[in-house]
Amino acid sequence: MRHLPASLLALSALLLPLAGHAERTGFDSPPASLAARVLGDRPGTIVAGTWRDGAARYAIQRNAPGRVGLAKPMAATQAQPVFEIGSISKVFTGLLLAQAVERGDFSLDDTLGRLLADKATLPPPVAAITLRQLITHTACLPNLPALPARPPGPDSNPFARPTRAHLMVALSSLELAQSPPCAPRYGSLGIALVGQLLSERYGQPWDQLVRERIAAPLGMKDTVQHLDAARAKRLPQGYAGHAARAPWEFGALAAAGALRSTAPDLLLFARALMAGRAGPLGAAAERLREPLSAQGEYDVGYALRMRDPAAGGAQRRIYFHTGQTGGYRALLAFSPATSEALVLLASNDAAAVAPVLDALTLPLAAR
Repeated sequence: MRHLPASLLALSALLLPLAGHAERTGFDSPPASLAARVLGDRPGTIVAGTWRDGAARYAIQRNAPGRVGLAKPMAATQAQPVFEIGSISKVFTGLLLAQAVERGDFSLDDTLGRLLADKATLPPPVAAITLRQLITHTACLPNLPALPARPPGPDSNPFARPTRAHLMVALSSLELAQSPPCAPRYGSLGIALVGQLLSERYGQPWDQLVRERIAAPLGMKDTVQHLDAARAKRLPQGYAGHAARAPWEFGALAAAGALRSTAPDLLLFARALMAGRAGPLGAAAERLREPLSAQGEYDVGYALRMRDPAAGGAQRRIYFHTGQTGGYRALLAFSPATSEALVLLASNDAAAVAPVLDALTLPLAAR
C-alpha cells in the first residue's frame, strides 16, 4: 500500500473516470484494471474475476482510509475474501424456483391464496398474486413489509428484523393500489416470499436449500448465509463511502439478499448457468435464463436480468444481477454465447459497478 496526500487522492478521484472512458470495459478487461477503476480511492477491498477462453483470472486491491493499494493478480488458490453479495442472492432463489417448477412441485401460475390457504387470510388482490409476478417484480408489492420504525443509526439494517410472522401479518393487512400484475417495481418482499414458500414446501431453511441444491453440487464451498469463525475472518471491513459499516444479518427476508460468497464461487455459478441444460444444473439452468417479463431496458427471468447488446441481439444476450448491502457492492454478469463471465465484489457500497455493467450491456449511444 502506498500513502497518498489528500490532494493527490482528490486528483486521482477526478482522473479515474477519465481513465475508465479511455480504456474499453468488457469481459476481456484485465481484472486488475477493473478492480482499480471500480474501487478507486474508496476504502475497502475488491476482487475482480473473469472467465474467458476457458480460464479464470483474478485481481485484488485493498485500500485503507487515506491509503490506496495496488491492484494485483490473485491466484484462485489463495485465501479468498468473502463478501456480502446482496441481491445477487435473488438469482439463487430464482434458480431454486426454476428447479421446483422443473420437478412439478410449483407452477408459475400458483397463487399466494392457494399456497398460503392454511396459513394466512389474504385480501383478494393479494391472494391473486402469482409466483410469476413475485419472481419478476410485477406483484404490486412494496419493497419491504410494513414494520414499526427501526432504531435510528447509520448501521440500521431494514432486513434484520422481519420474521415469518411479520410477513404473514403484513400480507394479511396489505392494501394494494391496484390488482396485479403491475408495472415492474423492483423490491425484496416478493423474492423473500418465494424463499419462504420454497422453505415451507421442502421443510428446510432457505439457506440450506441453497447449500444442498446449488452450492454443494457446484463446489461453491464459500457460498453461505451464516459465516463460521474461519470465514468471518475473511470478511473484509465494509464501508458506506468512507464510513465503516457492520455486516448485515437477515431474518425472513434472507432469500432477497443474505448470501456471502467469493469471486471463484460466483464464477463457478456463472459457468454452470452458461452451460444450460448440458451443465451440472440441467434444465433448471436453461429455465432460469428464459425471459418472463419485458421491463424497459432489460428483460427479467427467474429474478435474473438480461439485455441484448446492439450487436448480435438475443444471440449475444448478457445476463446479470447486481447486489448491495450496507457496506458491500457486487456484480455478476455472463454471456453464454461467448462463454465469458465477470464478477466484481467490493467491501464498499459506493464501488462503481454500474459503469461496468452499462459498458457490458448497453449500446455506446445509451451510456
